Amino acid sequence: MQPTTLGDQELALLRFVSSHGAITAGEAASKYGEPNGLARSTIETVLSRLYKKGYLTRTQTDGVFHYEAVMESQDVMGSLVERFVEKTLGGSLVPLVTYFVSQNQLTEAEVSELQLLVSKLESRRQESDR
Repeated sequence: MQPTTLGDQELALLRFVSSHGAITAGEAASKYGEPNGLARSTIETVLSRLYKKGYLTRTQTDGVFHYEAVMESQDVMGSLVERFVEKTLGGSLVPLVTYFVSQNQLTEAEVSELQLLVSKLESRRQESDR
């Protein structure tokens, strides 16, 4: 993934494209832009920026560009989270987890998921220590 940052609108459209596969600007405008109050020209501009930044590929068929995400939505989010943790939190997840715990913003399901992830991490560490 390119080290280029993404704006909120870029990230939202990238997530949409990555979950919908190859899509034209017209399809993105009608399926994503219109419901979100965005003009087709805005969608075209954002798609073009994402392409130039390396987040999308584009192929032309009969004069129409089809855009497709370079990475799956989950991989894009993982890459962005990793970059945030490295740049903003100095590589430590502790401030992020502390924030959520102190704000009581974790649901029971999220706490369970985190416990499961910690268990998996502990298992991997035990296996690598052998």
